[in-house]
Amino acid sequence: MIKSVYMTGRSLNERVKNLELVSNNLANINSIGYKKQIPFSEVLDKEGKAVIKDITDFTEGEKSLTANPFDNAITGEGYFLVKANNGELQVSRSGKFNLSNDGFLVNQEGNKVLGKHGEINLSAYQLNQDQKLTIDKTGEIKIGDEVIDKLAIVKPTDTELLERLSTSNFGVKQSEYVPVNESDYQISQGYLEESNVNAILEMESMIKINHEYESAHKVMLSLDDSLGKAIEIGKV
Repeated sequence: MIKSVYMTGRSLNERVKNLELVSNNLANINSIGYKKQIPFSEVLDKEGKAVIKDITDFTEGEKSLTANPFDNAITGEGYFLVKANNGELQVSRSGKFNLSNDGFLVNQEGNKVLGKHGEINLSAYQLNQDQKLTIDKTGEIKIGDEVIDKLAIVKPTDTELLERLSTSNFGVKQSEYVPVNESDYQISQGYLEESNVNAILEMESMIKINHEYESAHKVMLSLDDSLGKAIEIGKV
């Protein structure tokens, strides 16, 4: 009976964590480039032991038009490569970029967007009606007719190695990603990739998990009552 109590308690704990994941998905339904988390599930490891696995759904989100030249979306494979202030490399599907005060192309968190030649700095160029910023489908960046750099579009060697660091950014080591072939992706300037969260499906998932939690909770109460009676009988 003690084992049954333990297993039911574990089930309740898993349901609570899953409710937190679904709630987080719903909270990020409007977050650019967000990739939803799939509720925890038990899987067997190489030794045959049951472990809880955290899974991210990397399905591509819908594209939305912004007409902002600093906004970019990837269709197909790949991620934008950025570098945090501490030097850590990160990948993201969020292409909502801007210029820092010192002229670097940065993302929403202020991390520097990387190109083929490293950090992209536009401070030496003056953007105006005649000198517009254009980014073609391969990621080539131009100011007017002058080529500045080309966005580094990469893909992880194994998505399971990615560590979620923020809403849309994942930590990655240099040995864990490779460049993407130009034929496997397309950059759309003036667009952003939306979250891949489907509100209806998440609500259905939340209702299901709530029902599972209630069922497990009833089982726990029943086991607790039976255990209490067994203890009382043992005292007689």
